[in-house]
Amino acid sequence: MPRLMQFTLLVAGGLLLAACAGPDSLFDGYTLQGWQVAGDADWSVAESEIEAGGSGDGFLASEGRYGDFQLRLEFWVEASVNSGIFVRCKDRARIHPDTCYELNIWDDHPQQEARTGAIVFRFMPPLAKVDTVGNWNIYEVTAKGRLLEVRVNGVTTAVLEDADPTPGFIALQHWGQGRVKFRNIELKPL
Repeated sequence: MPRLMQFTLLVAGGLLLAACAGPDSLFDGYTLQGWQVAGDADWSVAESEIEAGGSGDGFLASEGRYGDFQLRLEFWVEASVNSGIFVRCKDRARIHPDTCYELNIWDDHPQQEARTGAIVFRFMPPLAKVDTVGNWNIYEVTAKGRLLEVRVNGVTTAVLEDADPTPGFIALQHWGQGRVKFRNIELKPL
């Protein structure tokens, strides 16, 4: 086989493998390596899970920044805690729905239009009501250009079509009293 053809096949095979690559794990199951703590929430790792409990308020923010991606993670939450997943965050000093897209985790939110599955201040109420307290649940987020699509346990809860596509970091939230846990945090760049 001529060298040019071998080279072409090698490059084409490499591109195919890159296109089929699976997601990257953002959590190694043992440490908080790759994450930064903000605020006074007590974050820890046990049994391949990230947990925050007690009454501290704060975030666990990824060191990396992401623009277009598919994020999939599992979460478990008590009814009393206000939690969420923040994506495309811009400002590490102010992690807030004004500087990020907050995907809420709080079934008993006093304003039910902002309950679990809503994109706080951007897409409320959620398209479907999901109940998540006391069970392991799956959050899936697709961010591609100006599209931001949210699914909880396989149910589409929010679709935002005019999102800011600027890359940003991801943050996990613990606010108020109670426990929240996260595991199997995977991100696939698009």
